Amino acid sequence: MSETADDILFEGSMSAAVGSREPFATADRLTLRTREGCPYADMTFEIPSGQVTAIRGRSGSGKTALLLTLAGRMCSTDGTLTVLGRTMPKQRRVVARNIGMGLFKGVNDLPANATLASATSAEFSLRAKGASSEKVRDYLREWGLSEVAFAYVRDLSADQLAMFGIALACVGDPQAIVVDNIEYGLMEAHRRRIMNCLSDIAHDRGITVVVGCVSRELSDQADHVIVMG
Repeated sequence: MSETADDILFEGSMSAAVGSREPFATADRLTLRTREGCPYADMTFEIPSGQVTAIRGRSGSGKTALLLTLAGRMCSTDGTLTVLGRTMPKQRRVVARNIGMGLFKGVNDLPANATLASATSAEFSLRAKGASSEKVRDYLREWGLSEVAFAYVRDLSADQLAMFGIALACVGDPQAIVVDNIEYGLMEAHRRRIMNCLSDIAHDRGITVVVGCVSRELSDQADHVIVMG
């Protein structure tokens, strides 16, 4: 897909977008229908910029599908959606380049035999950012992962894997990140730590965070909550 001048301007305008505090996303009667069913329907909401928004719902309520839609990786079928000032799904590829993703099972899983250092280096290359070994080590240190830099993905604990997914999502200074299923395999203390980290990302870096969760206690840590059926 060729880039237009408008696309290039959009990707370089993070500071202006954050400063204006326009909504990250607005939806009106947003619906997704598939052959298998209807993951979400008739959803109307607004997601503020520079804050943590929790999408809370039971397992199977459509949280993951909605997160992927907001990230430009899945297309809704009805209703209207605007993300980062762009009309979806028409401009979803432009939006997707400006949104980082945590690890979504079955979507962007990491090879089990990859090391954190190699996976980080690959992500830097994907985002067109040069990555020396020293730069990779410094980045992992920033996220508290330097001690496992050369560990295999398959050997990570659940909390290390969750944190690593968030670290990868933030490569390239995205305008927003989406994170799913932060409770899976985590003890309560680790869940709170992840939510605190996401809060710091939003409030200190100005990156909009949208996170899927089941627990009301976790969603209460967010600035804004969308409840799914």
